Amino acid sequence: MSDEQNIKTEDGLNEKPEKCVAEKEEYLNNWKRERADFLNYKKDEAKRLEEFVKFANEAVILEVIDIIDDLERAHQNFVKQNLGGQAAQEGLDQVLKKFQDLLKKYGIERIRVEGAFDPLLHEAVAVPSEDLGEGRGGTEGDRLEELRAGYTMHGRVIRPARVKIIK
Repeated sequence: MSDEQNIKTEDGLNEKPEKCVAEKEEYLNNWKRERADFLNYKKDEAKRLEEFVKFANEAVILEVIDIIDDLERAHQNFVKQNLGGQAAQEGLDQVLKKFQDLLKKYGIERIRVEGAFDPLLHEAVAVPSEDLGEGRGGTEGDRLEELRAGYTMHGRVIRPARVKIIK
């Protein structure tokens, strides 16, 4: 072999390791990127699953809340019309308290109807014409009366409070 062929062969041999090192770096970087993407995916899925589990019983809770509404209306009628006697009213109070404790146990809280109207928490369903103006002391946008209780579950509104407001 001539010297020129030996030099070309040696250059070719030197290029192969450099090319292999570059390919190795590229493969390693791609693997690291894919690994990071996979770990992020696992974290996102864990969060989604946690959210799903946290709110999985929302439909059942909403039905229980409807029953609580009925019990509260019955309690108001018992008190207003003095029905059933003191023992029946106290029994109904205890049942309502147990339901409220159950809701609290599962992260459900009643929305307070205080302060300014908040469209994220409240649903305006009535604007009585006789309440308009300054005679009642209200200012525009103030809530006046809760018509149906609203609830949040772990900080998220599951049922907005229905309120009567000044237009």
